[in-house]
Order: sequence, then C-alpha cells, then structure tokens
Amino acid sequence: MTPGAQGLQGGGAPTRFEPQLGMQLQIGEARFGFMPHPIFGAEMDEVYVVEGGEALIYQLQDVATGALYALKVMKPSYRGEEIARSVASLLPYATQPGLQLGNRVCLTRSAYPALVGALPDLEYAVLMPWLTGRTWAGLLSDRAASETYYAADALRVALRTAQALWELEAHHMAHTDVASGNVMLLSEKGEIALLDVETLYMPRAPAPRFQRLGTPGYQHPRLDARGQWRPDGDRFAGAILLAEMLSWWDPTVRALTPDGAETLFSPQELQSLTLPRWQAVRDALWNLCPPTLALFDQAWASADLADCSELGAWAMVLLQQSAF
Repeated sequence: MTPGAQGLQGGGAPTRFEPQLGMQLQIGEARFGFMPHPIFGAEMDEVYVVEGGEALIYQLQDVATGALYALKVMKPSYRGEEIARSVASLLPYATQPGLQLGNRVCLTRSAYPALVGALPDLEYAVLMPWLTGRTWAGLLSDRAASETYYAADALRVALRTAQALWELEAHHMAHTDVASGNVMLLSEKGEIALLDVETLYMPRAPAPRFQRLGTPGYQHPRLDARGQWRPDGDRFAGAILLAEMLSWWDPTVRALTPDGAETLFSPQELQSLTLPRWQAVRDALWNLCPPTLALFDQAWASADLADCSELGAWAMVLLQQSAF
C-alpha cells in the first residue's frame, strides 16, 4: 500500500496527495483506483492526470463496477466553500441536456472527515463522471476533422449548447466562463456537456476571491467590476460561442481563421466592424438560420452584457429551425 493510501486509512499524520498506480481511495461506499497514463502505460507508474489552470484532473475507476470517473483536485489558491455551494446548486439540473456534470460529489471536511483529514489536498475536490469526447476548442483547431462538420451538425451542437446555457440563465445562474475549451462534444448526435462548472454565479452567493473575467476571445470588451460574475454573465460569451458553432461548417469562415485557433476572434478583433471573418460569420449565420444573425449582431454591438439577448432567445430560434 502506498503512503497516500495508508494515510487514507487514518494510520498517521496527514499526507500530501501524490497518487501512484495501485493507490485506492474510499469515497463513501465506493472504492476507486487510479488509471495509468494512456501515453506512458502502466510500466511507467504514471497516473492519468491532466493539468488545468485551476486544478489537476485525475482519471479514476470504480473498483466494483469498472466505471470511469474524474477527480478534480483544486490547486490551493482555488479551494473554497463556493465549490461546495456550486455542486449543491447544480445537482437538481443534472438530468438536463449539457449539464451531466451536475451529477457530482464535493469532498468537504464535514462530509468526508476521514478522507480529507488524511489527505487535506482533497478538500473541495470534486468527483464526477469521466466524459469521453473532444472539446469544441479541439475541433476548431483540427482542420481535418472540421471538414466533416456540416450545417446539420452545427444546428444540433448549437441547439444543445444554447439549451444548457438557457437552463442556467432561467434559474438565475451563469457558468461565468463560457468558452470553446469548456464545451465537450460527446457524440455525432450533437450531444454536449459544459465543463468547469465549479464556479457558477448563483443568487445571493458571495463573490469569488478571483474575479470571473472569462476566457480571451469571449470576454466583453467593457466588463465592469463584476466581470462575468452576474446573472447575465454568459450572454456575450454565449453569443460568440454559438456563432462559432453555427458558422464553422462554412469553408469561407474556416479559410479566414488562423490555423490552430481555438476561437474565431482574438480579444482585439471583438466588436470590430472591418474584419472579413466577422462578415463571413454573419453570412454563414444568415444562410443557416437567419434569426440568429440579429442575435449575434446585438451582442457584437452591445455596450454591456445586459445589452445582449437572453440565451433563451438563441435556444428558441434554434428549436424553431430544427422543427423544419
């Protein structure tokens, strides 16, 4: 048994969380093992972990069922009670399209005293289903795969994304970091999942320690002191993301986009009226679903997040388009 696993059993002083293959975690009634890194293999004794800006994400396997899970271990500066509040708030909506990761467990000291006491680095870690697919950012940067992204795909993916964002906004919540890297494409049927849902805006919740400004290329150029931590915080970023999804089928849009880009517009290009790519996006929107052009134009010209259309308006016009 590794030192980390021994500490988990309560056999000594708290232990740093440095998982190795063979180590297991007991979380509630289930026991989980760490999976080997897919590149290095089990012989290298490297666990499967992906590092993000705020967290390390480990792949776990339920020992009894074989099901795969993700354990998101927040970096020290980003651990806080707001994560537990977000998990609790999103759970009722976990059956809605795009919100599958609402089915999560937050490892708090009060709910899991032995585990967090033995491994304090796991406080406010989140256990969730492991999803398989590529992010929207991954598709944007893969030109070969993008060649088979057609208009019908665009409508399906955008509709599911708009529905997920509408569900949040209808309940006075906001993702606060809508971006290409935070949407996973799960199937050819257009199913998606929103990622990084630990920092939701919620009514009456205290503001986070770090201002939620979003991701470059999706930030409104004139955010106020609240950043995107507000009930309409997803409207501008959502409009940009949905416009990407609805226009990427067009070869002209792809040809005008720099290779390797993970967003259609750089921060300096947002709201510019002279960019050929912006006009190509507008043409693609008109050709695919004309009502979305007005929604995109409204966001592009907006002076503030509140000037952008509600995300429900995007969902409604896409629902109507899909009915034909």
